[in-house]
Amino acid sequence: MNRITSLLGIQYPIIQGGMVWCSGWRLASAVSNAGGLGLLGAGSMHPDVLRDHIQKCKLATIKPFGVNVPLMYPQIEEIMNIIVEEGVKIVFTSAGNPKTWTSWLKEKG
Repeated sequence: MNRITSLLGIQYPIIQGGMVWCSGWRLASAVSNAGGLGLLGAGSMHPDVLRDHIQKCKLATIKPFGVNVPLMYPQIEEIMNIIVEEGVKIVFTSAGNPKTWTSWLKEKG
């Protein structure tokens, strides 16, 4: 174990990129099931689609997975609320300053 595997609760220090259009629930759950950290790429998903992918990922794996969120997303507040409502504990950000959401996400668990 190292700091990353301990922090994220994964077996291997491998984090799959949250690639737009490519990182749906099938890829994220496969990576998580293999011992890495799978990420859903929210950048290509409308809010209802993201919720669906999170729910399907939860059914496909009991292991940790996360969501990558481009902070320039037009419906960012709705996306962040969905992540919290669905109980996703790991959030990666891109395309913006993560400080904007870090405190809020920590407060929500």
